[in-house]
Amino acid sequence: MVYQSTAWPDLRDVRVFNHLGDMVPFALVAQKTQTVTPETVALRLFPLDMSPVPPRDEGQRSGDAVVLRSKNGIEIHLQSDDVTALGQSYLLTLPEERKDSLSLTQLRLNWGTPTGNWQGKASVYVSRDLRYWRPVQEDAPLMDLTRDSDRLKMDAISTNLTLSLEGNRYLLVILNSQSPALTLNSVSAIADSNEPESERIVIGARADKVSDDEAVWRWTQPQPLTSLRIDLENEGVLPVELVWRSGEKEPWQSLTKTVLYRLDGKRSEDIRLPGQLVEAVRIRTINARLPEALPALSGARDSYQLVFNTQGKGPYMLAWGNRAAKKADVGLDMLIPASLRKTQEIDNLPWAIPQESVTLGGELRLTATSAAEQQSQWKTLLVWGALILGVAVLAFMAWRIWREVKKDGAA
Repeated sequence: MVYQSTAWPDLRDVRVFNHLGDMVPFALVAQKTQTVTPETVALRLFPLDMSPVPPRDEGQRSGDAVVLRSKNGIEIHLQSDDVTALGQSYLLTLPEERKDSLSLTQLRLNWGTPTGNWQGKASVYVSRDLRYWRPVQEDAPLMDLTRDSDRLKMDAISTNLTLSLEGNRYLLVILNSQSPALTLNSVSAIADSNEPESERIVIGARADKVSDDEAVWRWTQPQPLTSLRIDLENEGVLPVELVWRSGEKEPWQSLTKTVLYRLDGKRSEDIRLPGQLVEAVRIRTINARLPEALPALSGARDSYQLVFNTQGKGPYMLAWGNRAAKKADVGLDMLIPASLRKTQEIDNLPWAIPQESVTLGGELRLTATSAAEQQSQWKTLLVWGALILGVAVLAFMAWRIWREVKKDGAA
């Protein structure tokens, strides 16, 4: 509610008061996601032996299917357009003791030093149940080259998936048969590592249909958006052109041309924005009509935590919406020194629970002006008044001169 009804998009009008009405010190802290540190996990490795499946029907080619078997009895039935290209294969799973999911970006293959230079390819597949396999990476290049004392090794395969006990839990690595034989000793999963990013709060926009091929979505107040999400209610594809504006009286600006879709549980990706103020977005279809149920459009902006010093007695009041207010928050170091934050995390501080909402100044405060703005407006009016008065004096003098010239001409 605060983000949608503040007078300023940067939240400068936010205040915290104690029971006596005195403002207390507070800080606005951008919320960050947790840092994901790099993690290397050794996966369980099961070599598989391959044998072809005889064709069931006369029309079926021999070699359309193969069975991959491990020594402990695991069987994998695999279909392939060219089974002759399938070489040594390995089944990979998470360690038995690991219960948490693992988001990985790479698989690192470990093999012994080959007798000579080696180059090959490998494909990676993922499955939930050992029956249905989805390709993750196909024909990824691998190599191990040596020259004198130098060694060049390409042993990593890029991936972008999550392994878990409830979801995708099996990986299948198949070396290309055209490559010289190579035995894997181990495979490690390199977990994702990300810098902390700002958390986002999603704010929905109100839709107004303009015509069969055009609609406008508006926010109550302009918002510094970092992305747009557009969801079709029903399955389908919709080519569109998007424009945006920063204010009700500002001109429309082009954003992008894209295709909105909702197919087989998948949806079009969010549209990234650099954080500029957005008051409205207009969608115009391209050679199509808007669906009966308009798409749902929402925008994401940075989320903030408000940390305040509990000076005086409660209850404390969070107030916002005064257009005349100036920025009053302080840096977090002024509330909690950096040395203390090492042992006292912000998320572990006591939380203030919101109670009832009360309207204080009403809608007029959203357009109120500060003393500095009022003084600036008076100065502007005085300048315009002086200019208009000067023009009037010049016009009067010109009229007097014209009359004198006309009188002299008549004489």
